[in-house]
Amino acid sequence: MCEKILKTTRQIHDRIIQTLAEVKTFLENKTKATATLAASALCALSTLPEVSPLKFIMTGTTGGFILELMNHGLLAATIGGMADWFGVTALFRKPLGIGFHTEILRRNRGRIMEAIVEFVGTDLLSTKNIMETVKDENTAQLLIDYFEQNKGREKTKALVRDVLGELVSGLDTQGIAKGVAPILENEIRNLDAEKLFDAVIKVVTNDKHSRRILIALFDTGHKILRSPHMQEEILRKITELREAYEGDSAGRALVLSSMDLTDEKILSILNETVEKKISDAEKVLGTTGALVDSETATAADEMIKMFGGFVQSAAGNLNTKKFLNDLMKLFLQKFDTEGFIKTWLDVNIKGETDPKVLEKLQRQQAANPKVTRIVEVERKPVIWKEAVDYLVDAKIDEFIKDEALQEKFDKLIKEFIENLLEEYRGQIPKMIRERLDKFSDDELTEFVESHVADDLQMIRINGSVCGGLVGMFLFIVSQIIERIAQGG
Repeated sequence: MCEKILKTTRQIHDRIIQTLAEVKTFLENKTKATATLAASALCALSTLPEVSPLKFIMTGTTGGFILELMNHGLLAATIGGMADWFGVTALFRKPLGIGFHTEILRRNRGRIMEAIVEFVGTDLLSTKNIMETVKDENTAQLLIDYFEQNKGREKTKALVRDVLGELVSGLDTQGIAKGVAPILENEIRNLDAEKLFDAVIKVVTNDKHSRRILIALFDTGHKILRSPHMQEEILRKITELREAYEGDSAGRALVLSSMDLTDEKILSILNETVEKKISDAEKVLGTTGALVDSETATAADEMIKMFGGFVQSAAGNLNTKKFLNDLMKLFLQKFDTEGFIKTWLDVNIKGETDPKVLEKLQRQQAANPKVTRIVEVERKPVIWKEAVDYLVDAKIDEFIKDEALQEKFDKLIKEFIENLLEEYRGQIPKMIRERLDKFSDDELTEFVESHVADDLQMIRINGSVCGGLVGMFLFIVSQIIERIAQGG
């Protein structure tokens, strides 16, 4: 029961508070000011000694004095409230239709506008005042905070990448390729091919590189051996050899048959033997480090030396100069230098998809008519992205550590702002004037009144209060003077 009463009490309390808030909202300052003026006037009339019903209550000298004191105070409050109402209203419109020195805002719009423009545009927002505020800011530290606290580093890198991306997207790669291709071809023709060939042979026969080349060759050989086409060719050769071996001899055929050596069985044995040899060779070449046993190391060295000897022997049997010249001539005839440069720039600099990849997808689509669209290919990352990110990171780190650079940046930014303000200082008053000119007289009056109405209405209220206090004070003073005069 008590809980129910408490709950009901809280609800009543909340409702009262809500009602008071609504009443407070309704009774704006204008309503309060008007109510104050009306109350002062009514009370002034009701306290006139001749007609006031209070004279029957306030009798005698003291009662009459208090009644007259109240009447004078309320009359003064009414006069003060009326005067302030007239003054406040005269700022915006004609009170009681009186046009003499009223509608101050409308009549003096030009002067008021110019004063606002002059104050805001020339004084308040002058270059000197703005720079007085800006000079206290450390713009370099603001930039560092942005880099370190607001993911500014990543945003800066993204911005630089976007800007560079826009720049390179407009590159005329065809024109660049057309200009570079003759230079590249000329450089290839002037290349010392023999010297380059010797350098290549030297690299190839180097132990470290020979090991890698051999492993790659073995791996490639294993893949070729296991390819369906190669298996078919080997099987065909085995069949030819078997038939040639058997000839017209029934005994040879019987021996092979008794040993269950079919063509497929011979192919399987051959595959296993070759794969084991390749696997053993790869294992020998792939085993490195301090734990390699001497036998494995020796076997690897022998293979590497054998490979090096083979390469040197093959190179020695060639007419190197003629071979390289013929190769270079053939290369320049077949190689589309201009197309290669353009494609390389498009793919690696602009980030476009390789035309060969698109062509392959189109062929796949043609082979599969049910596929309604070509699968979108992920673009290859441009080669300059990582370099740009690294450079931006390096420059940001350098800026954070270098105080001299920070001071230089701070000075540069402030000089830039000051020069910008000086250059456009005439635009600020112009912008303010254009904005104010958009207001009609009624709109301007409503705009100003809506922003200062509450304060102006408080002037009316204060006028009534102050008027009442002054009225009572003057009545008391007049009574004192009158008593002194009568006593003299």
